[in-house]
Amino acid sequence: MLFATCVTINTLTAQSAAERVAEAINRSDIVWLESNHQQLKDSLPAHLSLMAEALYCSQLNRYNQSNRAIENLLNNHAQTIGEQVAGGFYALLIDNLNRAGNFTEAARLVAGSSMNREAHRFFTAMSRKKPMQVRRPKRDVTVPFSLSKLSNGSHIHIPVEIDGKMASFIFDTGAAKYNVVTESCAARHKFTPLYDSLPTMGVGGEGYSRVVTIPKIKIGKITIKHPTFIVVPDESIPADSLGGFKLEYVLGTDCMEALGEVVFDMDKDSMTVPSITTPKGENTTPLTHSNNYYIYPTVNGRQISMQFDTGAVATHLYGRFMREFREVLTLIGEPNSTRARGFGGTTYYTVQCAQKIDITMGNKSITLNNIDVSTADHDLPIQKEEYGSLGTDALLKCKRVRINFKQMFVDVQ
Repeated sequence: MLFATCVTINTLTAQSAAERVAEAINRSDIVWLESNHQQLKDSLPAHLSLMAEALYCSQLNRYNQSNRAIENLLNNHAQTIGEQVAGGFYALLIDNLNRAGNFTEAARLVAGSSMNREAHRFFTAMSRKKPMQVRRPKRDVTVPFSLSKLSNGSHIHIPVEIDGKMASFIFDTGAAKYNVVTESCAARHKFTPLYDSLPTMGVGGEGYSRVVTIPKIKIGKITIKHPTFIVVPDESIPADSLGGFKLEYVLGTDCMEALGEVVFDMDKDSMTVPSITTPKGENTTPLTHSNNYYIYPTVNGRQISMQFDTGAVATHLYGRFMREFREVLTLIGEPNSTRARGFGGTTYYTVQCAQKIDITMGNKSITLNNIDVSTADHDLPIQKEEYGSLGTDALLKCKRVRINFKQMFVDVQ
């Protein structure tokens, strides 16, 4: 679970720096660790400093830096941290290699661990695949985007050339690492099989999916060679799950990270991939990545973590938000049943409508109206632990949205 607080160095009075850092590690407070670690590292025990660096660098997509810290930690401080903690960081090292696409090294490390054979089989299969590569011109590339409207919002679609034909991909930061394609759509393409039984989890349950690849896809003048796709059965997506829209393709977050940065101009309905990414400014909103992307807006003076899910047409607030921010909510109407929709099916739960919610990203205040808030913790574990998910409706309140996957921030105007 990720939870960011507005703690600064000046508050390190009641507790020692080591105690503060240890607490931040325990609650995976990535924003605080990234902001404070460099100033505190000289006063920290070496193992604690390395643990902090390994954790926040992993979730900020700085895989090489995280891996160096983990290797130092395991090679020189294994006895200090204990077998259980060392095992956790060994698993983090393998996950970093997986997310960075270094499957050969991940397979080697899994073979020397107690992890299951399926993980080794997956990494071995993926290591035979040609690495994903991005070829782009030395100039900005701009493509139009379109919106598919649902009853309570819209999806953002971008045009992608696949197998020589144009297709509409949902831009979904809340989706899987890899691109997604339905079984019926996959049948039309000459995909190369990579792996036959990748465990996948959706809102409606768990299952297994095929993993495939294709020589290339193109976004404008940008060519992404050897992208990876997860194939999902058509029946895993409920007929009513997208308001009648037929889902075929979802853009994977590994492709987004490979692009580096995207800028949405909401007035011109265009998405630009800059040739030179913009440095992180003072008024940006942090992003982190731990299986899902998380964004850190401010609500009622507190910085909180929310899933950053551009595949969700509307922002949803969970039971934890109801518990901790009840005083800022004006609830209207009676509690009613709603549904979480996505791969694997549909899950129903109880919500109440909040008349409005004010959130701040950077220095821009955004008001969202008629937002569903879970009335209590329920069957979805994630909604017991987190504040909510920030959807496309929040982005459409802005004129310009810059998402930087290298330095991990969102800048809105």
